[in-house]
Amino acid sequence: MRTDRTVAELIEVIPDAALIINRHSRLVLVNKMLVDMFGYTKPEELLGQPLDILLPESARGDHAKHVAAFFQCGENRPMGNGLRFSGQRQDGSILYVEIMLSHVEFENEHYAIAFVRDATEYRIMEDRIRRELEQERILAQTDHLTGLKNRRAFVRALERNIKDLQIHDRQFSVCFIDLDDFKLVNDNLGHDTGDRVLQQVAHVIEASCRSHDIVARIGGDEFATLHNGAELKDAMHVLERIRENLVQAFAEHEWPVTLSMGICHCYDPMLHRDASLILRAADKAMYEAKAQGKNQIRIATVAVYSE
Repeated sequence: MRTDRTVAELIEVIPDAALIINRHSRLVLVNKMLVDMFGYTKPEELLGQPLDILLPESARGDHAKHVAAFFQCGENRPMGNGLRFSGQRQDGSILYVEIMLSHVEFENEHYAIAFVRDATEYRIMEDRIRRELEQERILAQTDHLTGLKNRRAFVRALERNIKDLQIHDRQFSVCFIDLDDFKLVNDNLGHDTGDRVLQQVAHVIEASCRSHDIVARIGGDEFATLHNGAELKDAMHVLERIRENLVQAFAEHEWPVTLSMGICHCYDPMLHRDASLILRAADKAMYEAKAQGKNQIRIATVAVYSE
């Protein structure tokens, strides 16, 4: 491409970095701002080079397709509605850029002109906002005292398991765990000790469960576990381990507490399809355990669902 002084001077006075490429993705003109942005010392280091020289290796294949599509039928892209992608400086470091892309014609030949802005700070801000939103999402589903999932997150996990049961016939079990005589801890030992008891309970339950089980504190001194893919005997084995480990922990600290547990095993896609009924069944079984002497596990019956 033979460029006259008008074009060369034009891209030097605009307030953005700029480059022009031909159909073969070769750089035919760059301004000083672009040279500086990408860490080069003079335009000659870039002229005649493939556009790939400004891109990280991982982006080159896809970008070549975009360039080909642009020359074939692409539309101009104004800044703000343009493209954002990763660029690579001469020293190999990565920056993020936004470009405005337009067709340009010289001597009956078609070229693409790109005006480039460094969007690294914008990308950093976007990433920070994304992390903050993710942290807020996690906190909204987390019990602040124990770090376990809260009731909202537990119900969502239960609803996912109900769908898996309906679609894939994947059984699961839900258990409610309530501490017996926990009020005595708060009344006699203080609320700080009560908080330590709840934190220890959370730790022991998590440590006693399988890695893919869900553990939540659903309120006060009440906890819940969800054992996906577990037959009743397997879930019961986990619950017995939880009970034994908690009883041992209570004894070691001389805390006057035991626990009552109610389990609802879900295996029928037609019968076990309502989250509130499943939770109610596990809760009722847990209170039956309390009524029958505490410190034990009771299994919910199917009849519970018709009440």
